[in-house]
This record gives sequence, C-alpha cells and structure tokens, in this order.
Amino acid sequence: MPDERDPSVSLCEAIVNGTFPQSEDLLTSDLSSEVRLLHEISETRRKISDEIKAASQDDSGDVGQWILQAKQVQEDIARCKLESKRIVEEHQHVQALRDEAIDYQRKAELLEAEIEFTETLGRELQTISSATQSLREVEDDLAAQDFSAAASKLQQLDNTTSSILRSRTATLIRDLKDELRLKTRVQLEAKLYDQITVRREQQKASIEVLPTEIDPSAVNSDTLLQALSQLGDLQESLEPLIDKLSAVVLQPLRQSSRLKMASYNVSKFSITVEFDRSGAPLDVIFRFVLDFLDFVHSSLSKEIQPIMVKAILPQLMTVLVNDWLNPGLPTDLSMLEGLDTMQEQVISILGTLKALGWDGQAQLEDWVDDIHRAWLNKRKAATLDAIRKAFASSRGVLRQVERVERQVISTTQKEPIQTHDDAIDWNASWDDESGENPTNREAAKTEDDEEVSGWGFEDDEEEANGRDKNTQAGRTSGADKDKPTDSNEERQEEVEEAEEAWGWEDDGPVEKRDDPRNNIQQAPTNQTKHAEQEVTLTEVYSISEIPDHIVEIIGRDVSDAQALQQGTEHKSLDATAASRGLLALPTLALAMFRAIAPSYYGASPSLTDLHRYNDSLYIAERLRDMLQLNNVSSTMPTPPNVEADIKAMERFARLAYSKEMETQRLIIWDLLEGAQGFVSSTQFPYSQEIKNAVSAVVDRIRTLHREWKPILSTSALMQSIGSLLTMVVAKVISSIEDMDDISEPESQRLTALCQQISSLDDLFLSNPPPPKADSPDKSDSVPMTAVYVGNWLRFQYLINILESSLVDIKYLWTQGELSLEFSEDEVVDLIKALFAESAHRRNAIAAIKGSRRSQ
Repeated sequence: MPDERDPSVSLCEAIVNGTFPQSEDLLTSDLSSEVRLLHEISETRRKISDEIKAASQDDSGDVGQWILQAKQVQEDIARCKLESKRIVEEHQHVQALRDEAIDYQRKAELLEAEIEFTETLGRELQTISSATQSLREVEDDLAAQDFSAAASKLQQLDNTTSSILRSRTATLIRDLKDELRLKTRVQLEAKLYDQITVRREQQKASIEVLPTEIDPSAVNSDTLLQALSQLGDLQESLEPLIDKLSAVVLQPLRQSSRLKMASYNVSKFSITVEFDRSGAPLDVIFRFVLDFLDFVHSSLSKEIQPIMVKAILPQLMTVLVNDWLNPGLPTDLSMLEGLDTMQEQVISILGTLKALGWDGQAQLEDWVDDIHRAWLNKRKAATLDAIRKAFASSRGVLRQVERVERQVISTTQKEPIQTHDDAIDWNASWDDESGENPTNREAAKTEDDEEVSGWGFEDDEEEANGRDKNTQAGRTSGADKDKPTDSNEERQEEVEEAEEAWGWEDDGPVEKRDDPRNNIQQAPTNQTKHAEQEVTLTEVYSISEIPDHIVEIIGRDVSDAQALQQGTEHKSLDATAASRGLLALPTLALAMFRAIAPSYYGASPSLTDLHRYNDSLYIAERLRDMLQLNNVSSTMPTPPNVEADIKAMERFARLAYSKEMETQRLIIWDLLEGAQGFVSSTQFPYSQEIKNAVSAVVDRIRTLHREWKPILSTSALMQSIGSLLTMVVAKVISSIEDMDDISEPESQRLTALCQQISSLDDLFLSNPPPPKADSPDKSDSVPMTAVYVGNWLRFQYLINILESSLVDIKYLWTQGELSLEFSEDEVVDLIKALFAESAHRRNAIAAIKGSRRSQ
C-alpha cells in the first residue's frame, strides 16, 4: 500500500474520485520534478481501462445481434425502393390512359352539341318563318282596320316567340312585333278617342259620344277596350281619356278653380259645360251630378262604364261633399229649410247610385248620417271666425259703461255708533264683479283653490275684525315688501296686496264688513224691529268695442238654441241635440277670446292690459246677467258651463290686472331704488339722487293716475294706485327704520321727502253717497287714503316721529295711537337713531317700555 503522504498518490486519488485535495501539505508541495506523479497517473489509467474491458466482455453477443438486424433493415429498404419505382411507373401509365379517355369524351360531347344545335336551328328557323307569316297577317289586319284580329294575333305571337333564342334574327322579329304593337295601340286609342271625344276650350268644354257607342253590333268602346286589353296597355291608354274627363267634370266643380261651372247642357250623346268665375248655385250642381250619372249609364258602353265610375265617381263625391255640401250648410236658422232640401237631393243621388250599384254611396251616406255634427262644426267655425273678426275689425274705440249694484242692508233701530272706518267705508258693499255673498264666495274659493291659493283673500276678514289686526297686517306687509321680486313669499304678498285691493275673493273692491244677514242672525233677541235699506252703487269704467261683439256672438248662439227648442222640427236636424251643441259654443268663443286677447291687447298701441281687464269683467257681468235672467224667468236656455265660464273670465281678468300691476311695480321699484336707502340724504350728490328718485316715483304714480282715470272705475282706480303707493310707503318706512343714525338735518330732509310722497293724498279724494233726507247736506270730498293704502297711518306717524321731540313721541305712545302702528322695539330704535345718548332719551325709552308693560 503506497504511502498516503506521498503527494502523487494523494493527487491521483483526488483525480480519480473527482475531489479537491484537502491536505495542506499536498497543496503546498512542489510537483514540478516529481516523476512518481506521472507513473501513478499512468498506472491508474491502465487499471481503469482493464476494468472497462472486463465489464464490456459480457455484452459482446448483443452487439453482434444488433449488427445483423441493421443489415436486414438495409435490405428491406432497398426492396421498398424497387417497389415504389414500379408503382410510379404503373401510375404514369394509368394517367396516360385517363387523359386519352377524357379527350375521347370531349369529342363525343362536341358531336352531340353540334347535332342538338342543328336540330334547334331548324326549329328556330321554322318559328321565325311562322312569326314572319304572323307579322304579315297583322299588317294585313291593320290595313283592313280589323283591330281585334290584329290584337289577337299579336297576343298569340307573344306566346309563340317567347322561346326564340337571343339572336339577331330574334331581335329583328321582336322589334317588328313591338312596332306593330305600337301601331296597333295608336290606332286603337285614336279610334277610342274618336268614339268618346272630350274638348276643352277657354269658356266651355264638352263630352261627345258617337251613336255607335251603345250599338252592340258596331265597333264601340267595348271592342276597342278588349283589343287594348289583349295588348296589355289598357290602363295606360285610358289615362289620357280619364284625365280629360276629370278636367271637364271635376275641375269646374272645385271651389278653388279659377273658372267654375256656370251652366251645362246635356243630350243623348253629349254634355256641354260652360265656365265663368262666379260658378253655379248648389241646385244646379246637384242636377249636373244626376245628369252626369244618367249620361254615363245610358250613353257609354257596358265595358267602359265601370272603368269611368271607378276612376271619376269617388273623386266626384269627395268634391261634392267637401266643396259644396259642407260649405253650403246654412248656419242661419232661417235657412234650415235649405238644409232639408240639400238632404233630399243627396238622398236622390244616393238612390241613383244604389240602383246602378256604383261607388260613392259610402261618402254620401256618411254625410247624411253626420249632417247634425257637420252643421254644428260649421256653426262652431262661424262662431270662432266671428271672434277673430271682432278682434280684426276693432279700432280701439272706447266707451263708458256703468256697473250698478243694488243691495238691501238690514239695520236695527238701536244702531251702534259708527267708527271712523265705517263712516268712510261708504262703498263697503260694492260688488265689483258678481255680488256673491260670503258663503258663495267661500264655495268659489274651494273650487278654485289651486288658482287663488296665493292671492291672500283672508286679509279682508282680518280687516273686518278690528283696527289692531288691520294695522298689524299693514306692518307685516310693509316689512315684507322691501324687494318685490326677490323671493316667492315677497312676490306672493305683492299679489295678495293687489287682490286685496280689488277684492277678488269676494268680488268687491273693499269688502270690510260682515254680511248683513250674518249681522241679523247675531243680533240680540230684544232687538226685534229691523229696517231694510236698498243701497245702489254705480260706477263708470271704459271698455272697447270687442266685448259688445263677443256678447253679441254668444247671445246669437243662445237665442238660436232657444229658437231650436221652441221652433218646428226639421228633417235634417235633431232640435234637442242641435240646441245642446249651440249652448256649448259660448265656452269655445270665450276660450277663443282668452287665446287671442293677450297678444292683441299687448300689440295694440291704444289698448293695454287694463283694457283687457275691463273687457273681460264686462263679458263676465253680461254672462252673469244672462244667468240671473234665466234663473228669474227660465225662458231662455243657459249654457251648461256658464258659471265655469264666468269664473274663467274673472280669472283671466285678474291675470291681466296682475300683469299690469306687476309691470308698474317693477318700474316704480326701479325708480325708488335710485334713493339708495335714503342714506346720506344731506350730502351731495347723494341728496340730489334721492330727490330725483322720490320725484320720479311721485310723478310716475300721478301719471298712472291720470292715464288710468278714464279707464278704471273710481274705486278700482283708488285701489290700484293705493296698491302701488302701499309698496312705496313700505319701502320708505323700511329704509328709514334700517338707518342707525339720523342727524337733525337728515331728519328734516327725510321729513320733506316723506311729505312729498304724502302729497299723493289728493289722489284719494272721493265723494260720499248722497245724504239722507234727515241728514245735513255734506258734499265735501273725503280723503280715503287710509282705506286704500293699508300702511298710510303708519307712514303719517313716521313723519310725526321724524319731526317731533322726545316729549311728543312719548306722548304719542302713551296717550295717542302710535302703539297701534309701531311696535315698542321699532319706536325705541327710531329714538336711538334720531336722538343722541342722554338722560332724556333714557327716560323716554324707559317710559315707552314701562307703558307697554303696564298695559
């Protein structure tokens, strides 16, 4: 066993085992001159080679077997190559045989095709020969004017030549056939047009038929139509004839034609129609239709009759209904006998059509069945057209009318002393539109709740309850009207103010009292003696001529309905149904008025929305008079929707008034905005701007008063101007109350400005009703500003505060009625703004607050 310390042995073991030497001595030894290392390597190589040989001796037999099998495979491959070569050679030989067979087959097919072509050519030549003979025969028939035989042979020729090949010869035959067909058709049409001749000249037209037309043995339209039918051109050939007949029969009957039928002449074989621009009456048209039907039946052959009837008769019936029957319906009751005549004539035409079995019966039957509806539609169109003409013919001429109301007021012998409000409210029972009692007004409010819910009609009841509630409502209104269009609530309160002024809930301008009947019911039992006094209220306002036309139109429809109910029966109309239909027309007329009025009054240079308001109310009053007259006498029928129409017209009037008032409010508000809250009223240039703004507002209100005075009634004028002035006063009061510091010069300046606005008090002067016999005569004008301007007393107290001392203000609060118009906080704030801090101011404020607590 070699020494393990020998480096060569260790290195050989590492090489054989495939390991890295770990011995440090081996790694550091010098092997450059070691002969032993080479010897060990060679020895190790030899041993490994011997081991390999010894291990491979056991498998030497398997290797020989593999070699034998490899030789066998090579022999098989060589044999397969020889077989493949033989197969390829055989395939090439078979392909050559197949190509030769295909060639022989093609030659055989070519020979068969040649044989078939020869046979087909023979047949075609035979067909061409036959067609040529037929064409010669057609030419001979045309030369002999035997059109039926020519048409028959052409039809047969179509069947025989349909199989001709598309060759030059076939094309020539087809061209010859078409030429003969056209020639035959032209001669047939010419013969037909000679048989039935239609001539049209400038002033007349005629339809002439040859006497042979009704001779079965002669050549007539039947023969010609049969020939044309064989040619297949019947409809196309008849179109020119039908167009000419339509031009003669239908065109002159149309109302839109420039030249219309004036007269006609009919004979056995002709009809002649003469034209002019005016046209013939309806009875001539009916006779013409009957004569034309008789002419077609008696003068034309049996074959052409159904063709003419199908082409012309439906259009003729349509023209008769649309251009003569419907437009000829009489709308005047005095002409209803003519309607019966029309119906009889239509029934006569219907009888003729039914006897002949022709079309057009359905249209005339529908007209007869719907004559009631057609008449009502004609009346409806006439009514609506009358409304339109009323607006078109209006020239804006105004006239004054009176609104009169009479009411019976019940009073007791022990009558309470009237307050100042009762004394000046002389027209408290004035009913601007309907004079309905509170119960009826409440019902109307319930029905129209959706439209009037935002108009503030409850304020009248608050005013009737007492002075405190009235002034409190004025304070609320004044505080909320700083901006007329800034919010929905402020906008609603402005509308409430306008409607409160006009009394739209209770249809009276200033309803500030309870119903007298309610007062009677609440009277004490010991007051048994009552006195009744009839109060007549009359006011004048202006309307245009349009309401008179509207009332006249409605009255005509109602009177016609009454005449139908009371008059004689008509064959064509059901009097009851026609009367009901006429009574529905006023609603449509009023709807037409409401549809046209906004654009008409808005575009008119002389009529405004206030004229629309007056006109609408006047129409509503006339409708209410009609309703009251019927309730009293029951002799005239009432439109079923008259109450709804009255309310609709009143709502329409309110909308017109509201639109005008809203416009004026915006104008005045813009002018008042120039005052800029009355701040720095003593400093130039602000003082000049404030002065100009106040002057412009005052001038604007006076201008409106001057423009509206000839239009509105006195109370309505005061209420309208009062509504605008209420807004101005509310704005001024609110602006002054918002000022934190008011110097003495500013106080004097504000007082002068307020007094300038207060000068509008002269616009609200009114005369009281005539005095009683036992009362002293008083004809002086009474200022009614506080009645129509809810915050007027508040405004007057504000002027007093601005120009009064602390003592005067404290006196007005403790001993006067300042507390009814201003709250404690408002007075205190005004004192703090007007007066400097001092013991006197503290004492006055303490007195005011103490006075309220003591109360």
